[in-house]
Amino acid sequence: MPEVPHWHGWEKSAYEATLATCEKFADRIVEIYRDGDIIWVNDYHLMLLPKLLRERLPGARVGFFLHIPFPSSEIFRCLHVRKELLNGMLGADVVGLQTFSYKRHFVQTAKRVLGVEGSPSGLTLERGHVVVGQYAMGLDPIGVEDKWSNAAVGELIEFLKEKYAGNYLLVGRDKLDHVKGVRQKLLGYECFLAQNPDFATKTVLIQIALTTDEHNELHVQVMDVVNRINSKFGTIEHQPVVFFHKDIPYSHYLALLSTADAMVITSLRDGMNLTSHEYVLCQREKKSPLILSEFVGTYGSLNGGALGVNPMDTQAIAQAIKDALVMSNQEKRDRWNLLHRQVLTNSATSFVSS
Repeated sequence: MPEVPHWHGWEKSAYEATLATCEKFADRIVEIYRDGDIIWVNDYHLMLLPKLLRERLPGARVGFFLHIPFPSSEIFRCLHVRKELLNGMLGADVVGLQTFSYKRHFVQTAKRVLGVEGSPSGLTLERGHVVVGQYAMGLDPIGVEDKWSNAAVGELIEFLKEKYAGNYLLVGRDKLDHVKGVRQKLLGYECFLAQNPDFATKTVLIQIALTTDEHNELHVQVMDVVNRINSKFGTIEHQPVVFFHKDIPYSHYLALLSTADAMVITSLRDGMNLTSHEYVLCQREKKSPLILSEFVGTYGSLNGGALGVNPMDTQAIAQAIKDALVMSNQEKRDRWNLLHRQVLTNSATSFVSS
């Protein structure tokens, strides 16, 4: 449910299939449920499930957590089954969202569409009060650092340092989806190279794109920009964009994050995007800058240390890349310290305990 959905038309069969799936989940949960159990339902695939559980197990304690952005009421109320989805979620005792803005959108949408009463703590229904809270997800810093400390990662870091010696290295890793802003990132990078010819032959963007069959048209558009950049700014010795059409081993990914001179995240809309947290944890030595879209969930906590950009502003992306590459070592350290503190504070442990 992004702010700018890519419509393929409403299909009744899709809703019916979703409902049937949730009913199977509900039936199975009823079979194994024991008094005192807490049922935690996760993500948009199962938005209808809390209500089904409430009907089958009236006394059960049910929580629901949404891992994606919740859109504004102007977007959500366009859905044909808006009431069914909202009532499905509100079968829970607690509804969790990742940021304050997503929580606000949900509360306002429920008030407008269902006519329920709202309060700072949640929503009041006929059956009682539903708590609506914001709970920021995070990573397990110790787990990431353990993997980063692996000898294989260290060897890959040295390999990348040697391979890209004398170059500035930008890194991105995104699913090739319309809301992830990969094309916008490339257009901003192209603008940066055009405006800063001194950097054109010594800057490389390594973009990992997790492709799917659902977005062939987007893939063509993205590759058009990649090929244009490499044709315009590349030489026989230098390729400005290295584009991976599939994921890479996690050890390689951690090595890339460690070697980067900046990471660029330009999502048009996103949940938390914990890639930013992985990057910060891998930058203990270099402390390179993070360029982060204003429209991802982590921006609220990381905006003091990250270079924030509007992904629809090509010039802003270009300027952020330049600012990152010419930043003083002192500013890099100051910004990284702020980022690192937030990553440790908003960890997986703090999320679970909340």
